Amino acid sequence: MIHLIRVKGDSMLPELAHGDFVIVSKFYKSLKVGDLIVAEHPEYKSIIKRIVQVSAEQGVLLSGNNSASVSSEKMGWISSKKIFGKVIFEFNAKK
Repeated sequence: MIHLIRVKGDSMLPELAHGDFVIVSKFYKSLKVGDLIVAEHPEYKSIIKRIVQVSAEQGVLLSGNNSASVSSEKMGWISSKKIFGKVIFEFNAKK
């Protein structure tokens, strides 16, 4: 299944800005460091972040592109069950 999602916030600047769009696929073979994903976080709700570490036991550790983003340590590990999908395409709304 493919979804169009609008970016909210600036935690992924300069790559993604508030109002940009991403296409997210639930069908992916694997996830690796550097991939952008959409996940459900218990405190921050729906988030778009970059994978910085993958663990078979713990899931994924995520980070924003912007230094003002919530830190990986504060976000904690995200279970693979909480991953909504992998970003496969980005649309810059201002170009």
